[in-house]
Amino acid sequence: MLELMRGQKGKLADLAGGDAFEVALDVVPRAGQTVDVSCFGLDAAGKLSDDRYFVFYNQKSSPEGAVEMRGDRFALRLDRLPPSIHRLVFAATIDGDGTMGGLTSSHADLVAGGSVVGRYAFSGSDFGGEKALMTLEIYRKDGWRFAAVGQGFAGGLSALLKHFGGEETGPKGTSLSPPVAVPVAVPVPVAVPVAVPAPPKVNLGKLTLDKKGAKGIVNLEKAGGPQPVLVNLNWDNPNAGKRVGVFGLGGKAPAPDLDLGCMYRLSDGTKGVIQSLGNSFGSRHAAPHIFLDKDDRTGASKDGENLQILRPDLIDMVTIFAMIYEGAANFATVNARLTIRNGAQEIFIPLNNPNPKLTFCTICVIRKAGNTVEITKEERYVTDHSQADEHYGFGFRWVAGSK
Repeated sequence: MLELMRGQKGKLADLAGGDAFEVALDVVPRAGQTVDVSCFGLDAAGKLSDDRYFVFYNQKSSPEGAVEMRGDRFALRLDRLPPSIHRLVFAATIDGDGTMGGLTSSHADLVAGGSVVGRYAFSGSDFGGEKALMTLEIYRKDGWRFAAVGQGFAGGLSALLKHFGGEETGPKGTSLSPPVAVPVAVPVPVAVPVAVPAPPKVNLGKLTLDKKGAKGIVNLEKAGGPQPVLVNLNWDNPNAGKRVGVFGLGGKAPAPDLDLGCMYRLSDGTKGVIQSLGNSFGSRHAAPHIFLDKDDRTGASKDGENLQILRPDLIDMVTIFAMIYEGAANFATVNARLTIRNGAQEIFIPLNNPNPKLTFCTICVIRKAGNTVEITKEERYVTDHSQADEHYGFGFRWVAGSK
């Protein structure tokens, strides 16, 4: 293994052959602090001209899979990168309070064939008040080369993103702005418009899971302790203003009654179900520390139904489900959507592929992984609770219920 000093450069081929590598970041902050890692795929000018090559906790892979984030490791297939990507910069940022000066013994590794072939070691004594750190860089120059950067940066992830030419955007998700036409003077008596692309806009805090299997990550240690995961189900009332019966004499059409619930398994093996059926609303202050706030039977509540996971650090797996109790034939008519919040982080999950024949949907699965929870969009439609249970293997015994 080659011990790298700050500023040291070399050819990747001198460390190992092939195009498959990993970069593993073991950045150890003080207790109560959280470090996020990311990879910036930059063009020849050193800018993030394509936001799809910013790989971080809310976008864990480049389009073709050349860079894949796996925890604090990045799996690389350099032969798959497009020619437009000239540099991969691997960074660590501190979220919230704290600086890089508080790091304990840390390192960034180049890994090939399962073995560490190069290591850049560092600690807080190498830095001061910086909140971001560029650790390693892999770049094109007569083949692929590496560099131990070791450069601190005063701002956090948002500031580092701006440094590379990107821009943080709002809740609609990661997107590139359209080109902006700017007039440029030329030595002829007419002005010729030249398209200048705007900075790519990347959403650091909010993420939409549009497709089945899409994943999002939320950190649990944002403020020195586990942060609650708040789950909100909301839907529309297509029957608003409608009446039933001959000439509408039957009264107002009933509003759709959707129920939010979950099946859970804690890390100690305890398992159960939270739902309004059977009045199983859970508890805020005792195990399982999962609580359903209400049963909105009329659709009149503007904030829908809310499930609070107060101690996400205690869970192993939670499946979030919704069912139509009455008032709608299927999910296609109610525009159901789920929003998951953890501090400033927000994950939005639309039910955008409803099955017109089924009224029970497992919307997502929440799994704990270290100091994070991983949320995977399922949108799996089945006939009832027991079919959902059979798929996820909780092993409950189900009986008919009503409310």
